Amino acid sequence: MNNFLEKPHFDVTAGLLFRAGKILISRRRKGSHLGGMWEFPGGKREAGETLEQCLEREFVEELGIKITAGDHCVTVEHTYDDRSISLHVFHCTLMEGDPKPLQSEAVEWVAPAALGRFQFPPPDKEIIEYLRRRNIVRKEDQMFYNRESNGYRTLVDGVEMKSLVHGDKTLLCEFRITKGASLPPHSHPHEQTGYLVSGKMRFVIDGKEFQADAGDSWCVKGDVVHSADVLEDAVVVEVFSPVRTEYLE
Repeated sequence: MNNFLEKPHFDVTAGLLFRAGKILISRRRKGSHLGGMWEFPGGKREAGETLEQCLEREFVEELGIKITAGDHCVTVEHTYDDRSISLHVFHCTLMEGDPKPLQSEAVEWVAPAALGRFQFPPPDKEIIEYLRRRNIVRKEDQMFYNRESNGYRTLVDGVEMKSLVHGDKTLLCEFRITKGASLPPHSHPHEQTGYLVSGKMRFVIDGKEFQADAGDSWCVKGDVVHSADVLEDAVVVEVFSPVRTEYLE
């Protein structure tokens, strides 16, 4: 039988939380499993929890802060001498509080480029490699942006986006959207303000319909359900607050 299946197996979560271009890490207490090493905050899932609920609970218990678990980034499989784990990594948004080492030796906000100076266990090293592959280090350090024709990625059919610049609390994005594309009703905790550079779109925001022509703008408050239909090929510029870290990839 595969060694991965023979040993006790645990689902574990970890969160990527950014602030002012730095990412949060914590150091495990000496005497614990992997004591003295640094890690991305999170912990073991308890019975009946979703992975997102687990991560949000762990941030409260370990750091005294409230976060919202966002998009899933990557899952790392690893086998130790006495156990195996599936480490599920999510982008996070800070909702309330300032992190404190309630169940660890220390916490630090670290520039992504400096993560190599800290000692991490093997699964967390794979998370760092994920950050490097996704070019998040460069994005997090970026203050200015010069126009480029590349760098767009597809969100859904007919919708391409590119993150431009961001600060501590806001992220500026550009979207190129094809006529006939549709964004189904959805919501997120981020406030979203937009400007239609070109084209024509129809929005439904909190049940109210709005047709936007080039030069029009809108605001969607956090957690408000909204949708959009693209009536003509469009270019949109939008600002999200707090930063949507999943858009930094």
